[in-house]
Order: sequence, then C-alpha cells, then structure tokens
Amino acid sequence: MPRNRQIVGSVVAEGDRNFTRIEADVLVAWKSNLSYSIVVWVYQGSARVHFENEAIKLLPGQALWIPRRMAHMVEHAADSLALAILIPARHSRHAADELRRIEVPASQTGWMFYLMLLTLSPLHRGQLPMTQVVKHLEHFITAQHSTPTPTLPTPRHPTLASALRNLRADMDGIQRISELARRTNISERTLRRYISTEYGLGFREFRRRALASDRPHDSEQQWQPVPALSTRWMSFPNRRIAIWAYQGRGSVLLSPPGANEQDILTQRLEVGELLTIPDGYAIRLEIDSGALFFPLAMPLKEPRQKPELRLPVRLPRELEPRLLRQAIAHITALRPSPFNHQDVFELLAAASQYPGLRWPDEPRLAKIGRQLLADATGRTCLADLAANHGLSLRSLQREWRSATGESITMWWRAYRMQRAEGMLVAGLPLEAVASRVGFSHVPNFSRAFFKARGRRPGAVSLRGTFGHRNIF
Repeated sequence: MPRNRQIVGSVVAEGDRNFTRIEADVLVAWKSNLSYSIVVWVYQGSARVHFENEAIKLLPGQALWIPRRMAHMVEHAADSLALAILIPARHSRHAADELRRIEVPASQTGWMFYLMLLTLSPLHRGQLPMTQVVKHLEHFITAQHSTPTPTLPTPRHPTLASALRNLRADMDGIQRISELARRTNISERTLRRYISTEYGLGFREFRRRALASDRPHDSEQQWQPVPALSTRWMSFPNRRIAIWAYQGRGSVLLSPPGANEQDILTQRLEVGELLTIPDGYAIRLEIDSGALFFPLAMPLKEPRQKPELRLPVRLPRELEPRLLRQAIAHITALRPSPFNHQDVFELLAAASQYPGLRWPDEPRLAKIGRQLLADATGRTCLADLAANHGLSLRSLQREWRSATGESITMWWRAYRMQRAEGMLVAGLPLEAVASRVGFSHVPNFSRAFFKARGRRPGAVSLRGTFGHRNIF
C-alpha cells in the first residue's frame, strides 16, 4: 500500500505515525470516470481513497471531490459507511480539474443522503437541477482540511459531570486541572482519576474536547432541512421494490397495471416503516420536508406473481444499521463486489410481520379496511360495519380471512399495535399511547403490545435521527 503524503487540502503528512491500515470489507476497484466527477463522503467510521502515489483517509463528515479522469480506489471497513455522489463533468464548475476536500457539518448530514438520491436513485433523479446539487456541495468545500475534534459523551459519574459544567461555564478562566478541581470541590488526583477512568484522556485533551463540543458552527445555522419532494411516476418491470422511510414521513402513490386515475392508491409512510410494492405497479413519492425515503430493488427471475398489496411494516430499530448499509449499497457505487440485491430482502424477512399485513383487493372489503385504519382506538363495531356494507358479521369474518389470511379482529389489532409502536418511537407517553389505541388500562395495553410486537412498550426507545422526529 502506498505511504501517505501531503496533498491538496490534506494535513496528513508522509510517515504519519497514526496511520493504521483499514481491513476493508468493502473494496471498490480502481476506476477513472471519464464523464463524471465523484464525491466520496463518509457517514460513519472511516474510509481511504487511494490514488497512484497517495492515499487519503476520510473521517465522519469528510468527503473528497474527485475530478474526472483521476484514477482512484476506495476501501472502507465493515463497520464504516461511505457513499458516492456522481456529478456530470459539464456541471463540475468549481472543482472540475482539482482534487478538493469537503467538510459537512453534522446538522447537514441529511443533505448528503438527499444529494445521493437525487443523482443516483432512478426514482429521485432529476428532481433538483444539477446546478443546485453542485452549489450545495461547493458550499462545503474547504481550502484546507482540519480534522474535527471528537466530542465527549455525557459522563456517568456525577462529580465528573459537575466538573464538565464548571469547565464549560468558564472556558477562558480554567486553564489548569488544579483550578477545575478547586471549583468542583475535589482533589486534583481524584479528578485526574475520574477523567482517565471515564474517557482515557489527560486533562489537556479532556479540556480541548469539552470546549470544542460546546462551540456552535456558524455554517450550520444557514441551512434548512431537506425540502419536500414529489417525484415523477415510474414503473420497475420485473423488479421487486420496497420503499423505506428512513427519516420523516410522506406518501407512496401506487398505480396498478393498466389503471386510470380513479384506481390510484395512496399509502402514508412514517419514519421506520417499509412498504413492499407488487411487481408492475407504477410508483410516485410525495414526501414531507426533512424526510428521506430509500428505494430498494431486486431483479425478479421467477414469473410474475399475482399482485398482492400489503400494509407497511414497522421495522425494529436494531435492524436499522444493517438495513441502512444495504440501502446505500443498492444506490451508490461504493459497495462490496460481488453485491447481491437479494440480501436486503432476506434481512427484512427476519422482521416481525414482514412483508406486512395483506390488504384486501375486493372493493367492498377495501372500503371496510380503510374505515378500520381510520379508527386506531378500536371502537368501531364490526357487526354495524358489516351491516353498512350489506354483509353479516359472519360473512365479513369469512371473506376477510379468505382475502388476507387473518381474522379481521387480529388484523385490526396488529395494525393498531404497529401504530402504537410508532407513537412510542416518537416519544409519546405510555399512558397517552394506550389511550390512543383504545386501552383504558396500561397493563392491558402492555400485554397486547407484547403479544403483537414481541417486546414490552418500555423496550421501545426514542428514535435518534438527524432530522425531524415524527409527531403523532
């Protein structure tokens, strides 16, 4: 492997003692793009971009703008995540012929995912003029690279937390550990031990990181969330498609083969939900500001199956890191070789209730289904609902099981428990969630939730995202 040496925008010097080879699970072969510039950006972990005589290490939030005709190779480890954004050469004005460093503030992470989708996802491509994509990227280009200072996690020891507050309250007045120990009412030796045990740092580095994490970045205040987006209609013949709401909320519009405007179906998606789409359906997305929807596709080798609509399935949070890696690999060029598109669907098959509750396609049952979905409290009388549509309760139950494979009572409760999990993820109190899905007693709700979702409500934690959390 070539030794590191200093290049445009880099402060990594030749012979850097901190250089450690990344044991790469993702190795993108050498290439030279003739008609595109490529932006390689690291979301988590680290990556290394190799050129003929040099190699550049990228940390989270860092990117390289690689001009066309520059041969390069990218590697990153299994616990890292990097993506590529392709820019046609005719739009690469500022960075057309020079390697450039890019520093993306943490608050603008969503924009990099968004720009990747706009330039590489067939469903999203062309929804923003390429000149605007380039303008956004050029905003982050830096003349000189500076490695971001790692921030300190919240300390577990209350005395160390008090010391951290004292330090941040007087950034310039506390220069020595003796002064900080005095203000915290502990000995200098004890404070050193706490810092070393908690963070494995000396006082000087502890102070630097503590103060760096407390200073705002001016550039972060000038940007708005990812804008709302409405894509064009697209169909994907002989492909299995799924849409994953990674962040925010929006709607997926579905048009069956040969349908007219009256047959268009609209399915709302919330953050953490995934919708599988039958082969042959045309798709259009209408997503809210701050939302990111990832399309997943797999070529179908077997003959086309009968279209079978499903309700969205809520994915467990612990599945998200692996699914995000798969989603990026479906879209970007930075993926393992060989890459199997089927892997993501095998991963999804492990999720509870995947691919989702079956939707009845018979028109009368579909109308009944829409009324059930509108009542999350579960108070609708099924006998009255059946009578309103010219059915007896027994006939409704028989036809519903035939159409969906589930009893109407279990189908409805499973949907309501999925809605309940979404509310818990959004941060609503347990008592409020129980009431909204029709339970007056929390213990009864907890038992029903555990039976349907396989976990207690208290095990559902708030969803950490870089954008807006859904509010129900």
